[in-house]
Amino acid sequence: MSATTKKDAQTSSYSKRLKDNVKSILENYGEILRASKVGDDQAIPESRVAHVENEIEVRAANIVRAAEALSKLVSDLKENLILNDFSSINEATAARITELERLREKQLEELQTTYSAAATEARNHSGGGAQGLAVGGAAAAG
Repeated sequence: MSATTKKDAQTSSYSKRLKDNVKSILENYGEILRASKVGDDQAIPESRVAHVENEIEVRAANIVRAAEALSKLVSDLKENLILNDFSSINEATAARITELERLREKQLEELQTTYSAAATEARNHSGGGAQGLAVGGAAAAG
């Protein structure tokens, strides 16, 4: 299975889980509203009340289960993004490499400038001393 096919299958799975859980929440909420609807001044038998209470509890539990499944889906999506988002990781790495290359070039230029200044200074000192010796030596000889 290619990476694209696997990614498409995973995306499809996430989408199906999302739709199924949202549908479950909406259906159960609608059924709770229908079950809790009371007619005008009707006397409801106690057995019917118990049945409706039980149905509402079951549907509320179904809503909680679907909400927990949605929370798990969000967690799975975050994990997938962190572990498999190679394009943004590659972009961040490339940006950092570019930044470090610029820094290296700047430091290299600074080192070259410092080396050139030090070499010039060394030539001036050694050149001046050698001339002084040569002049002094000639003067002493003369």
